[in-house]
Amino acid sequence: MTTLARNKVLPIAAPATDIRSTLTKHRTTTIDSFVVDKVSGEILGNYTCSDYSPEPIDYPVAPFQESTAFVIDEHGSPIAIHSPVVNAGLTAPVLSFPIATAPSRPEAKTGKGRKAQIIENKLWDLMWAAKIEEVRLPWLDHYVRGAINTGPGVINGRYSVSPTDVTKLLYLPEISVESASRCLLNHDHEPMSVRQIQRVVEATRVALRGIALYFERHPEILLQLDLATDFNQFWRTNMSEEKQPARMEHPKRQEVLRLLEQGEAIKAIARQSGVSKTTVKKWQVELQTA
Repeated sequence: MTTLARNKVLPIAAPATDIRSTLTKHRTTTIDSFVVDKVSGEILGNYTCSDYSPEPIDYPVAPFQESTAFVIDEHGSPIAIHSPVVNAGLTAPVLSFPIATAPSRPEAKTGKGRKAQIIENKLWDLMWAAKIEEVRLPWLDHYVRGAINTGPGVINGRYSVSPTDVTKLLYLPEISVESASRCLLNHDHEPMSVRQIQRVVEATRVALRGIALYFERHPEILLQLDLATDFNQFWRTNMSEEKQPARMEHPKRQEVLRLLEQGEAIKAIARQSGVSKTTVKKWQVELQTA
């Protein structure tokens, strides 16, 4: 590298229209902000620097929000659906719960299917009296947990329902899926699925008889609460629902069974009787296993 003399006067090149074409003809170096020819010491140009301070530009951005709504699947479980909301102003997203589609008592239908289970809680007055009078029931939790094991059971080593949820239903005068859905939420504080509510109701139904048996065998508790209860109503065959009427037999069943016994083909029987091949196959299996 060529060293410039300290007292040497460096000539300054004339301004060029295109500095890049000038620099290509020289071997240059940079001293401070000056571009200098290494051989002749001629100053070819200098760099000018300025702070970059662009003017702010306002870009219009559409406000983006997200709304959450819950829908109920075929099993009765709530599913959250998130959808973007554009140009929604400054309002906060609304979290809508499935009020219209929440678990409720099935409406009257054509008679097909099983009726909704409604359990009349004959112990609710005793439970509330014990709570108001602050009578301790240390044995209650054992009966609740035993009912869970006997009823809905244990899944993967854990209770299928919460003992706290079962205890809540013991204070309802009427126990059903509809009444339980008003006071039960899942661990995310969202509506509990219908299937899970049915498990809680089943555990509560089993617990009622065990609790009634304890009250019957310890009349001193009833005397302390100044209440009387007829416990015979708990020992009937089925205290929660009436016996379901026998289902009517299919009008074509006997005809199909007769043709099957005669060795007719399933396809021919279905065409002759108007019964689907699937149903004919089902009746054939029932006939063979009878």
